[in-house]
Amino acid sequence: MPVDLQDAKALVCAFHAALDAASPSDVRDACAENLGTGHRYSGVHPFNSIESAGALADSVWAPFKRAMPVLQRRPDIFFAGRHHMDPKAALWVVSMGKFLGDFTSPWLGIPPSDKSTFIPFVSFYRIEDGAIAETVEFLDLLSVMTQAECNPYANDQTAAHLMSPGPRTHDGLLSDPQDAAESARTFNLTNGMLTELAQTMTSPDDHLARWWHPDMNWHGPAGIGACLGFTGYRRGHTGPFEERLEFVDYFQEEAATAEGNYSAFLWRPCLGMRNIAGYMGVQANETVAEMRVVDVYRREDQKLTENWIFIDMLHFLLQQGVDLLAEIGG
Repeated sequence: MPVDLQDAKALVCAFHAALDAASPSDVRDACAENLGTGHRYSGVHPFNSIESAGALADSVWAPFKRAMPVLQRRPDIFFAGRHHMDPKAALWVVSMGKFLGDFTSPWLGIPPSDKSTFIPFVSFYRIEDGAIAETVEFLDLLSVMTQAECNPYANDQTAAHLMSPGPRTHDGLLSDPQDAAESARTFNLTNGMLTELAQTMTSPDDHLARWWHPDMNWHGPAGIGACLGFTGYRRGHTGPFEERLEFVDYFQEEAATAEGNYSAFLWRPCLGMRNIAGYMGVQANETVAEMRVVDVYRREDQKLTENWIFIDMLHFLLQQGVDLLAEIGG
């Protein structure tokens, strides 16, 4: 049956409510009752591809909940839209924020910190025939490892490791319908910036001035970190990224949409990069390693002003011969 953006949001909200309320032993029922038949899950390493709701519960959610028996979902951004704003294309709901958990038992071999731990997340839900047909989800596991003090590359991070804030305007949870013209404006601005960026994978001064607000916030993943303003962005991200990595290939996005002042783009994979000068503390090597990437943006007037970035760092490192989970016993 046809589903509009508000109906799609309601489906995802119902799933979140059931999932968040479920105990580890009940999470299978929450997944089975709220995910469509044949649901497909694509996650970060080591979850990768999961083909059934039951397997998703057993592989991701039950162990997560056992490791963090007090677990809160803290959403910062929530919206829906169709791929490339085409009314006949796939409908996606985007949810982004942090989980906050009391980390008291091992998870994926990561030793518990016995402290409150934040887990940045972004989830894309594809809605089809009135059900959640597909989920693509990024959990920042390297952040968990950093907080548990078992990330051997923590001191090589070039920008700040922090619990990145939500939107500066505190208006990212779009529960109400948004103006279609504003949504299109946000999408076109973001898509234009990314199209230009993809030509060289560099961010010269004119590119930044054309697309970005001078007080931009760039909230990067663990391994890179968060930056503020053009100078901070160059020092903390683009300088090391452009100097230490060689761009080899760029892939078509899997999901790209916007609603109101917010947009999100998903690539899995996104970039093929070669580590030529010791990026993130990993020794230079000849491997062309995939980066799986999600970008979430906020537009303010005619500029992009905030960007939250998720990269499957464990997958990126694994392709370069670094298996962090195996090294700590996962």
